[in-house]
Amino acid sequence: MKVKLEDIAIRSGYSVATVSRVLSGKAKGRSQSVYDIIHTARDLGYKISLNQYSNIDIPIEMAMVTQHDAEEFYSCLYESFDRIASKMNIQISIHSAKHSSNLVEKIHLVSKFHDGIILMAPTLVSEDYEKILNKVRPFPIISIAPVDGNILPTITFDSYEGGRLAGKTLIDAGFKNFGIITGPMIKWEANLRKNGFSDALQKSGFKIDWEFQGDYSFASGETAFKDIRQNGTRGLGIFSSNDQMALGFLHTALENGMAIPGDFGMVGYDNMPYSKVFYPKLSTIGTDLDLLAEASLESLRSKIRDNNEKKTNSTTTLLPVEMVKRRTHANENSL
Repeated sequence: MKVKLEDIAIRSGYSVATVSRVLSGKAKGRSQSVYDIIHTARDLGYKISLNQYSNIDIPIEMAMVTQHDAEEFYSCLYESFDRIASKMNIQISIHSAKHSSNLVEKIHLVSKFHDGIILMAPTLVSEDYEKILNKVRPFPIISIAPVDGNILPTITFDSYEGGRLAGKTLIDAGFKNFGIITGPMIKWEANLRKNGFSDALQKSGFKIDWEFQGDYSFASGETAFKDIRQNGTRGLGIFSSNDQMALGFLHTALENGMAIPGDFGMVGYDNMPYSKVFYPKLSTIGTDLDLLAEASLESLRSKIRDNNEKKTNSTTTLLPVEMVKRRTHANENSL
């Protein structure tokens, strides 16, 4: 149902004339009435173009739509986005789509009450993104997860390079046999990290000798250790596609009398806070979540202010990752 000026006037407590003046962009200054009316209009689903209010400092309202998996990672991600957004006069809300049966409709609904959307949905394929864009275009939206095809503007970490660095680090440590605990292979970043790792090994004449597909949880890391133990395999340099699985593996290995480093070497991914306090300290691929937040928020803010579909740029920006060497990547023969 179309929102009328009368509806906004009743809800906000201001006259229809005042509401009309504010929503037409004719209001001057930064009075409380302007904020009240714009906030009420947004709550009711009234579409507002921020270009009309260039003379007023109005907070941009963004939504982050995500598919949860690794809870610790998302907690850190949200904290970075919330903190950086506050500094940029951006209001951001979080919307989980983990259990959503129709992600396209969810994004369409969220778009009615926000100025732009940051999407983190790594299981989507090109057809899904096409459906989303067809539904909300020209609404500003960017992705912070790797995207299938050059469809949506994307700012994300260089997952391939992260996998390559992990492989190179384990090779340089002196390992000759290698394993990997991947994330769900339906997710693009899991594939990219595995490909980077595999290519680094092949370049040096090695291959992946053991592979286990996890789900990014601590428990799947525990299960990965049980799987490798049944094979009686030791001495592998292992790359885990995130820190939680790496620590699940190491925790269970230590409980079963294994030496780390010694029986296994391990490199995780994400450099989560707990990777620094676990003993032995986890070597991992570092990602700067503040950098991701700042870059993606600024990019989306620019798109919102441009308000021009022709200016939509579907390029992918890859943010740098780094190898954080602590203890677990070492090979007992190099100690």
